[in-house]
Amino acid sequence: MDVFYEQELIGAKLIDRSDFLDPAAKGKKKFEQRLDECVASGLNKGIDVLMEEVDYILATKQLTTDYNPEADIDAGRKVPDIGVSDAAVGVIDVVSSHSSMLIGSTDKSTLDVFNQEVGLRLFAAICKHLKRQRISVDGSLKLISDMNHYFKFVQNLKNNELLLYFKALRELSQIYLVDPSDAKELASVIADNERFYGIFRAEEVYEFAERRADWFQVRRDVERAMYGLECNVM
Repeated sequence: MDVFYEQELIGAKLIDRSDFLDPAAKGKKKFEQRLDECVASGLNKGIDVLMEEVDYILATKQLTTDYNPEADIDAGRKVPDIGVSDAAVGVIDVVSSHSSMLIGSTDKSTLDVFNQEVGLRLFAAICKHLKRQRISVDGSLKLISDMNHYFKFVQNLKNNELLLYFKALRELSQIYLVDPSDAKELASVIADNERFYGIFRAEEVYEFAERRADWFQVRRDVERAMYGLECNVM
């Protein structure tokens, strides 16, 4: 359209470039705005479909025993698998394939907007997913591997603001690694706002801590350490 406008209209001196009230100039601007709206709508729809696929992969490929290997009654005392889970691999494969399709086919600003939105919604999907899991100390090693896998993908997007969210997720995964005998350390981690880059409040971290497989065993001691519930009321 720009080529036609420059060569056939301005080049042929049918319109004056400086005349912003010219119907052709106004029509071009209106068409460009409409085109931008259509592109944005299309990207939003594409992101919706992509995130539905992400949710499906997490729901179907994440095994109960990934983050809680003790749930497998036939597992005995096997050495826990600490590699990246099939669910995390599947999620990053599908997200990266969609992102790569836009490279070279759209301008950088549009690609940045797409990656920013996908990254934030991926973060939200992972948080929602974690609140459905039971995570043991042994299983936390695989969880940490998964969070590192997500982090590395986002790191390649070169968006420092977005990267903070996934740094916070990596820190969050550490709350499941704390031994149940060390409730004070766990309480300290939960209450440390700076540790999570301002992404998670202490109340939110506490909600994630409730997904520990041993939560009912450690809850009382953690709350005592956090809120001083061991103090007697006089």
